[in-house]
Amino acid sequence: MRPPPVGEAPLSVQPILQRIARGEQRAFAELVAIYQRPLFGFLGRMGMGQAQAEDIAQETFLRAWTHLPSFDPSQSQFGTWLFTIARNLAYNALQSAAHKREVSGTEMEPPDAACPQPGPLQVMERAQQQARLQAALRQLPMPDRSALALVYVHELALADVARIEGDSLAAIKTRLHRAKQRLRDILQSTPESTPESPNESPCESTAPSETHHG
Repeated sequence: MRPPPVGEAPLSVQPILQRIARGEQRAFAELVAIYQRPLFGFLGRMGMGQAQAEDIAQETFLRAWTHLPSFDPSQSQFGTWLFTIARNLAYNALQSAAHKREVSGTEMEPPDAACPQPGPLQVMERAQQQARLQAALRQLPMPDRSALALVYVHELALADVARIEGDSLAAIKTRLHRAKQRLRDILQSTPESTPESPNESPCESTAPSETHHG
């Protein structure tokens, strides 16, 4: 089943929210099934390893469930609200990890990317590409990394990314342009026989074009 657009509350999600409001707690599992994959992909593109991404995703859904009574669909779409929670948790976790590395004076090994595993014949090549791109993403400033990761969420419009990041639409476009240029420069300065385009999603072979999000 293809996930619905994250930036909009699709018709398939509204009835689920209504059922939860009527006391059908099990219906929340349907929301988890819908948003789990795009959420996990976002956390992977933020530079998180699989174990850490799983922890943050679980905490995101837990907080969403806890605070669901305060969610106002007239003020925000559910997907935008959910990814705002995830973005904040990811921000805190990554900043905390960076601070611990600074204090200890050690550099952690790059984690395995939180992405679906490729086929057997592509394991070696894909692993090298993902490791290289993950390393490059971790060199970006956190705001640029976050904006770039969010824009690859399935059908998440730029307006939704701007809302999550707390920026204007014009500002988020500037940040994305800057982030892509920085990522391109980092990748070009990294010696590698098979570079991966910075315009591609780290977890997918193709990425949405910028015009798609306009």
